[in-house]
Amino acid sequence: MHGAENDIPFEGEGTHTGGPDRAVDDTIRLNWREKLVEVGLMMVMFTCGMLIGMFVIIASLLTMRSTFEQLAPGFMEVGSIPLIILVVVAVIVGNICSFSCAPYLIRLFFRGYELKDERIDRALDHLISVTGMEIRAERIYAIKGRTANAVVAGLFRKGQYIFFTNRLLERMREGEIMAILAHELAHVRHRHMPRMMLGIVLWTLGIQVFFWLIGFQVYFESIEESWKMWVYGGINALNFYLLVFLVLFPQSRRHEYEADEAAARWVGISQYKQALYRLHQLNDQLKPPRKILSKLSTHPTLQQRLERVGNLE
Repeated sequence: MHGAENDIPFEGEGTHTGGPDRAVDDTIRLNWREKLVEVGLMMVMFTCGMLIGMFVIIASLLTMRSTFEQLAPGFMEVGSIPLIILVVVAVIVGNICSFSCAPYLIRLFFRGYELKDERIDRALDHLISVTGMEIRAERIYAIKGRTANAVVAGLFRKGQYIFFTNRLLERMREGEIMAILAHELAHVRHRHMPRMMLGIVLWTLGIQVFFWLIGFQVYFESIEESWKMWVYGGINALNFYLLVFLVLFPQSRRHEYEADEAAARWVGISQYKQALYRLHQLNDQLKPPRKILSKLSTHPTLQQRLERVGNLE
């Protein structure tokens, strides 16, 4: 199954160490760092952002509770406007910190190093001419990894970095690497990271306002003291999972489609489809997952992505 794809003719192949015709390992064993990539760095950053937000709330209440009460009596009531503002501000601060620090943490944990590769330089020259984007080669890094992967990290455009795993660079042809780079640049062009964070903030604000409108604090105060912590914890857990499955996962899949379409236009539909296939082939992900599992993923399936890109023809 894997060998057949290697015979696909490809224009503009580059020579590189350990070319794409090397045997692909049947089993890919991941360490904890690579498992983070498989889970999705966006989800890791979001989780870290929410944890930082909780720390901001707790620290604010511990250090300035009396000040808050003087400035806004009834501040500590569940659903009060000042508490809503504190929660939303904490979520914003937490996620800005998490998403902005992501490139530097990736370089630290994955032992990243600035990528010096003529294939990347040629790909950049082509993509700069096609997109008109200002792309700096020093913001493209290589990281160690047993899977073929690429990711863009960082919140704002000037602080965003693109990372390629060694396996991708070693196993993919030059044109395929350019297609994957185009996909990551499309995430930058369409501001997907800021849009993702905006979705988190709007969901948080909406939930807090909903509790305020239904007068949840009245119900909460009527609960026995021994049950309040359980109710509060359960609500937060439910809120977390609803945000992930109803907002973040669907939004992430939409972003992938959007990046696919932009990249396919930049490098050519046929070349981009081949790069997508090759990427999934290297990671042993050609077989479609069960339908329910595809709904619990940050990325659409290969078949869905190829069909969507094919519709551009």
